[in-house]
Amino acid sequence: MTHTLTRTTRRAVAAAGVLALAASGILVAVQGTASAQATTVKLDHFLCYQSRYNGPKAPPGIVLSNIIPPGKITPVIGAADYHCNAANKSIPGALFKAQNPLAHLLCYRLAATSRPTIVTLSNQFGRAVMKTGTTPTQLCLPSWKDNIAAPNVPLVQPPGLDHFTCYTITPLSTTSYMFKPANVKAEDEFSAPVYTALRLARANWLCVPTTKILATGNVFPTQGPNDPSLVCFPSTPTPFWKLVFDQNQFGNGVVFPTNVHEEFCTPSQVSVQGVTP
Repeated sequence: MTHTLTRTTRRAVAAAGVLALAASGILVAVQGTASAQATTVKLDHFLCYQSRYNGPKAPPGIVLSNIIPPGKITPVIGAADYHCNAANKSIPGALFKAQNPLAHLLCYRLAATSRPTIVTLSNQFGRAVMKTGTTPTQLCLPSWKDNIAAPNVPLVQPPGLDHFTCYTITPLSTTSYMFKPANVKAEDEFSAPVYTALRLARANWLCVPTTKILATGNVFPTQGPNDPSLVCFPSTPTPFWKLVFDQNQFGNGVVFPTNVHEEFCTPSQVSVQGVTP
């Protein structure tokens, strides 16, 4: 797979502070923080694995802002419980390769209150109208990953990838369910070079781009006003590694992936229709 790096290469990336990105299937080295931060990359598909986590906690007082009412929330952020890899997706007649394969997501449990919101969702699988739940469930941070040691990349998080806040989604009626895709195969760093056939249940998560504001006043905005979201489907198990090391703005942690609960997430457009009575 194009985004599988050798151990030696990963060490060199961490030591030199070089960001490797995939462009048209070719790994391109971008030297230096300024150039890396200017990189814009299309949102990939992801395979997300329920995980145990041993690492630093989120700092207190974080405010999150996104398109789901009430817009801004100050959640209680717990331990990380999902690790997500960029994935290549194969459907009959088409292959969608990861454009930013070294950018991962590490998702932390949230406790907060939101307003159930009607949203229209559209992606490669179709279109549906759904309703978000009363509480967000996860905050996903852009993260580096290594399988032998803490990444220690000078740039604390991979560029070109948003933070995401995730919400449960349910249908408004029996006819408004989000399509259940068939004949989908996926390959990520855990399974490469093998594509695994996925049996997907109906969509259950919506993860929307989110601006993160620290108590210090530091703001980490979304990449742009029309950034795509992720719609996620429960998936049958795929191969996984039992231990990886993740790095993001919260620090370095040890992640123990499982496939007890696994999600396949696809880039999607979201339109907010209104808040339910």
